[in-house]
Amino acid sequence: MEPMHKINKVELRSLQLEDYTQLSQSFKRVYADKDVFWTRKQIETLIRIFPEGQVVTLVDDRIVGCALSIIVDYDMVKGDHTYAKVTGNETFNTHNSNGNILYGIEVFIHPDYRGLRLARRMYEYRKELCEKLNLKAIMFGGRIPNYYKYADHMRPKEYIEKVRSRQIYDPVLTFQLSNDFHVRKVMMNYLPNDEESKHCATLLQWDNIYYQPPTTDYVDK
Repeated sequence: MEPMHKINKVELRSLQLEDYTQLSQSFKRVYADKDVFWTRKQIETLIRIFPEGQVVTLVDDRIVGCALSIIVDYDMVKGDHTYAKVTGNETFNTHNSNGNILYGIEVFIHPDYRGLRLARRMYEYRKELCEKLNLKAIMFGGRIPNYYKYADHMRPKEYIEKVRSRQIYDPVLTFQLSNDFHVRKVMMNYLPNDEESKHCATLLQWDNIYYQPPTTDYVDK
């Protein structure tokens, strides 16, 4: 990779609908499969139902990354589930503002801007949001894109252990573990087209230590 030009300003802010054109240009350079990218209607829906959950990262006023999320109930995601199920087939009708889990549905950084700790900033934002909204945890399904190299002689559980003990590097899981997420379980067929991960995903969780469960004896005066 060629050395990047000097960066003067990095900014994290709420995603606005006017950002859509710029965001879609960033995505299209990465995802050859047009089906992967979010439609304008989907982004509009996310901003309408949960504006704080949608953020973009700008480098010198150019959008180079985004993090999208919804709120769901813990019971829906504590066990096996698929991306299609948790997102309501990407309609996000599963979003529940009274739920207790901040569920990540996308974190994206343009390839030219990776390695600058930009994703980490978006994760920090999510953690602060989780605390601010008094949610129990952040959860999401994580890809394990290097697993295909080992799949013929290693089960996902063993692969995860080796990534955890730093014997194997995985660009997604290594990053998640270093950001205080833990693997709750392995889910099969989470993303049907994810050949690299051999259709497996890790269910990742970060616990909000400040979470206060709602009390039943509270009376609103």
